[in-house]
Amino acid sequence: MEAPLTLQRIFKSSPTHLFNLSLLSICLFTFGCGAGAPSNAPIAAPLLQGHIHGGQQPVSGASIQLYAAGTSGYGTGATSLLSAPITTDANGNFTITSASPCPTSISQLYIVATGGNPGLDPSTNNTALALMAAIGPCVLNGGHYTLSPTAFINIDEVTTVASVYALAGFMDAATTQIGASFSNSIGIANAFQTVPNLVDISTGQALTTTPAGNGTVPQAEINTLADIIAACVNSTGSGPACTSLFTAATPVNGTAPTNTLQAIFNIATHPVSQVGALYALFSATSPFQPALPSAPNDWTIQVNYAAYGALQSALAIDAVGNVWVANQVTPGITAGSVTELSNNGAILSGPTGFTGGGLDEPISIAIDPSGNAWLTSSLSTTLTKLSSTGTPLFNTTNSILGTSPGLAIDGFGDVWCGALAKFDNNGNLLSGGGYTGGGIGQVRGMSIDAGNNAWIASSTGSSTSSIAKFTNAGVPLSGTTGYTFTGLTGAWRTANDSSGNTWVANNGFIPSIFKLGSDGTNLSGSNGFTAGGVSNPLSIAIDGAGNVWATSDTTSFATGSPVVTSSMVELGNNGSLLSGTTGLSVVSTSSLAYPVYDAVDSSGNVWVAMSSSNIVEMVGAATPVVTPLSLGVRNNTLGARP
Repeated sequence: MEAPLTLQRIFKSSPTHLFNLSLLSICLFTFGCGAGAPSNAPIAAPLLQGHIHGGQQPVSGASIQLYAAGTSGYGTGATSLLSAPITTDANGNFTITSASPCPTSISQLYIVATGGNPGLDPSTNNTALALMAAIGPCVLNGGHYTLSPTAFINIDEVTTVASVYALAGFMDAATTQIGASFSNSIGIANAFQTVPNLVDISTGQALTTTPAGNGTVPQAEINTLADIIAACVNSTGSGPACTSLFTAATPVNGTAPTNTLQAIFNIATHPVSQVGALYALFSATSPFQPALPSAPNDWTIQVNYAAYGALQSALAIDAVGNVWVANQVTPGITAGSVTELSNNGAILSGPTGFTGGGLDEPISIAIDPSGNAWLTSSLSTTLTKLSSTGTPLFNTTNSILGTSPGLAIDGFGDVWCGALAKFDNNGNLLSGGGYTGGGIGQVRGMSIDAGNNAWIASSTGSSTSSIAKFTNAGVPLSGTTGYTFTGLTGAWRTANDSSGNTWVANNGFIPSIFKLGSDGTNLSGSNGFTAGGVSNPLSIAIDGAGNVWATSDTTSFATGSPVVTSSMVELGNNGSLLSGTTGLSVVSTSSLAYPVYDAVDSSGNVWVAMSSSNIVEMVGAATPVVTPLSLGVRNNTLGARP
């Protein structure tokens, strides 16, 4: 019998998951550590020291407050751990010697500085100055969960940018509260762990490489964003520097910020708004260098992780936020492999990935509610099951599987694949000779809705496609020809939202995104949604707000050699365009790489598998969502925040 997912992961994941998994009662029932129990006795002794800089200037007289993120809901419930704020000295230094213990053993800490004098006239108090740094989990010290007694925090514009981007999905719009539902303590903990992937909070400087060594950090962009708010930070707060910033950081029909923390939050959550106007606030003499030489397409922050698949075909995210990638081609391994990354991008699958189990150039991957990974292969009619630690559990070969890229897992843990087969979680075939009808052709992709119905995208001819719907018992609901519409000529993959709608990435003559009602009605108009530069869409995902994320790419031969421009298109659940006329740029390590698959995690990060050997993480760009998808189906939380 397999160990429960949480028990397997507690030994495999980073040590901080010990605290995260107390949500699942591991500590309480297995280790007896009293997870979640508050402590009332304060710890005496220096707990934390730090420094506040505005640009390169120390900020004196700033008000410092230490918080534990809330656990009662998103953007709410944060607890002040200092009975009264402390104030920085003339050199911008502060020392916390007494603080209330953390409310629970899974508390995540952050620190906020407001006001103060960035080296101007002695009477200056810049009320527009607001900076922060995400510290991370409490530690057990003296029998109580508290701050790390060895921590040093350098709060500046760079730590503010990194912290806000990573935690955007857990902040309220006024940036006065950070919190998550208790059921998503893993998601918020992973978001806090993203911050040290971007910045060294002990120095206040942006990194170039993630601590694990395989991630490239956009240091110049982080510095540029820090520079954009630096002029306001280093002012009296009432002059043109802050006025210009607050004007440029006000999204269309949005709320104008009143401090620098709110300004960065607006930029992070509206990355295509007034990009040029914001970049114009930066200058070559700004304090943080190197910086971007020109305005970017958008203000998303992306980390690019090296993996070892030469051709990646799909990815999936498990319950603890780890990312599983099917490598159709792996150098030196004929059969391909599977990469597993932790939520902070560290490789968990060894130097060559998980192999065996009948893998034969894996083309699809999905995670079941117990945390096992299932894969189909492109060169053989094989279905493979790997444990949550990557151990092959079994494989089965059946001609009904074909070499289709379609694979989905329902809330019962049953596996749908091929054209059209259904297996139980032990690999027993449930569909006999296969389910037929419903308009199924050459299967391209499939997904499961909240009612455990299967939706299948398939090609039915050289320029025709259909969407089929089957009940969980294999009864077709989509007629003999499936659901077809004008412009649906390249149905590729499907995804389901919490309202019962099915979204289709249509890689056809007119590339588009279709939205279908639960009865198959086209809700997206003639030819689907085409705005936002959508082109060659191969994958589609739904975040916790019901927003739609689709991959897109174009190829140019303007320089004589092919150059691929990759992007993500984000739509609201009503089809409104959220990502601008050209989408959100996806930066790859190769000029020929294009996005092949995307998924959203419980921290709000968007993960994109590129056709080359790299994975892109768009930090905090989306709304957190329940993972894996099969668990969302099982718990009736598909396409919803955890």
